[in-house]
Amino acid sequence: MRALGKFINIYIWCAIGAFAGWLLTRMSSISSTSHTAENIVVGIFGAFIGGSFLSEQFSGVKPTEAFDFSSLLMAVAGALVLLALLQLMRKLVGPMRKSVSKKKRDY
Repeated sequence: MRALGKFINIYIWCAIGAFAGWLLTRMSSISSTSHTAENIVVGIFGAFIGGSFLSEQFSGVKPTEAFDFSSLLMAVAGALVLLALLQLMRKLVGPMRKSVSKKKRDY
């Protein structure tokens, strides 16, 4: 049980990131399965980066040693920032096309 307590922050960060991604999908107008999965994965990744890397850079304390509220806040911030960047990228790039148009294929 002691080993679980050492890494409890990582589990909490993943849950926070997944929830943030899911919540963003519910709030957006497009709710396809691929967008939901993409938002959840990006939220988890952002929470992990914010909770582990950024928290250690700003506070100097390794966040996996014990539960730390500042690392939790950084995980939330990391998830929100990466999800906002994903939304911005979707707006700038536009929807993905399944195939190349006929004009581009003809040589």
